[in-house]
Amino acid sequence: MQPYKFSVVIYSKSSKYSIMKKCLFFILCTVSALNATSQTLQDLFGESDVTITYLGIDFSHVRLIGNFAEFLEAGEKNVMEIRNSYFPRWNRVVLDEREKYDLAGMLRKYDIYYDIDMISALNQQTPLDELESYNPVRYSEADIREFVSQYDLAGKEGIGIIFVAESLNKSSEEAFFHFVAINMKTKEVLFQRRLQGEPNGFGLRNYWINSVYRIINDIKNYYYNEWKYRVESGGNTVCLDY
Repeated sequence: MQPYKFSVVIYSKSSKYSIMKKCLFFILCTVSALNATSQTLQDLFGESDVTITYLGIDFSHVRLIGNFAEFLEAGEKNVMEIRNSYFPRWNRVVLDEREKYDLAGMLRKYDIYYDIDMISALNQQTPLDELESYNPVRYSEADIREFVSQYDLAGKEGIGIIFVAESLNKSSEEAFFHFVAINMKTKEVLFQRRLQGEPNGFGLRNYWINSVYRIINDIKNYYYNEWKYRVESGGNTVCLDY
């Protein structure tokens, strides 16, 4: 009969230290990965180190209702000019006039980042044959989630906020936008609210962007405290009012 053989592994101090380093590295990587995907509504409505990034105004699904040529400007405004010229101009206003369009104050944040490149590129691909409409639309929760799922957010982390334009209605003189907050790592819609803004001002550029200005002020002065209370009372729930 062969005698039993026993193997004895002796760990030196250096090998134990190496194992501890590997374990610590694994723990840190795990925590980092969890933090990258665990953005919640508390991060949006409370004190947090999570980066908030403004992504712009998504006009790629908007419907233009009424006669958009009836503005005190020279020349007729066709849908191609609205897409190619006014979509970028409306987005630039928010960046160029940050004190007026006070997004940081709206969300009670010390500062937010701005990155509208993805949305600007998306807006330029808007199909022209779908822009004009005789009837208003009303996008559902599922619609908004589908729009967000198509966003190119590769390499982006933190929470992205965006206004999804639903309709600009010249006939009824009203505009509807969805304020949406997104976990950019997972494309999860954290928060959504459909809001109405009243347009006003001289010229096509000012007339419609002022509806966004009014919505920002409405969130800042009225809705934010209500939303914050509901989040603190109900936890991580998407706040949808239709």
